Amino acid sequence: MLLSNKRERINAGLLLSLLGNLASLPFSRRYHILLGSCLAMLSLFHTWQHRHHFAGMLKKEQEMMGWLNKYKNYMQTSRHSQFLQSLQVQHYLPGRIRLYSKHLLNSQSVAAELNRLLTAAPELASFSVNTATGSILLQYTPEKVADSPFLQELEQFALAHYRR
Repeated sequence: MLLSNKRERINAGLLLSLLGNLASLPFSRRYHILLGSCLAMLSLFHTWQHRHHFAGMLKKEQEMMGWLNKYKNYMQTSRHSQFLQSLQVQHYLPGRIRLYSKHLLNSQSVAAELNRLLTAAPELASFSVNTATGSILLQYTPEKVADSPFLQELEQFALAHYRR
């Protein structure tokens, strides 16, 4: 038999219903509505019949999106680590650190990102980002270093990279 299993019969029914629906367009409104209703019911039944297959496909798509998000996060952290590696400590005194980065030179987008990140750090008393010179000035209260992991990490970075 040409249509040996139920799935092939449903697929053939969908195809015949669709073709009949399209063929009835110029002729009878009643047949068009009837065939359109049959097409809708067969489509719903077909979707229900293949729900496990669709669920598997959806799961694969979600996994792919997860990998894309991981790649995007990796690229973002890679950019941040490149920026951190390019930082040079120009001057260091407890409470005041001047940094230089070639990535900051004439780059308003990097400056805007830095401003956003540094504004969110309440430990800093003040800061300035200068794109013309590529420098970042960070000022903080030295007494607060013991209480703040952020300031401790900042001072450790400055001590490790200060070359004078």
